[in-house]
Amino acid sequence: MGEVPLARMWVLADSTTCLLLKNSRTSNWELRVMRGSEILRQEDFSSPIVAMDQAKAWKVAFNPVVEAAR
Repeated sequence: MGEVPLARMWVLADSTTCLLLKNSRTSNWELRVMRGSEILRQEDFSSPIVAMDQAKAWKVAFNPVVEAAR
């Protein structure tokens, strides 16, 4: 058994998705940003907490437009 998707961290309007996966072979946590079947970015982490924090930063990088408060 290889990687196991555990959580969808976020999804943008253009269907860009960030997933948290567990690699059972290496005991690492992988953060992966995808659009369709294309992997846009991926990185391995030893801690799921660090990976989840990184997901927040990546969301800003992939969706830099912030709607102004009304």
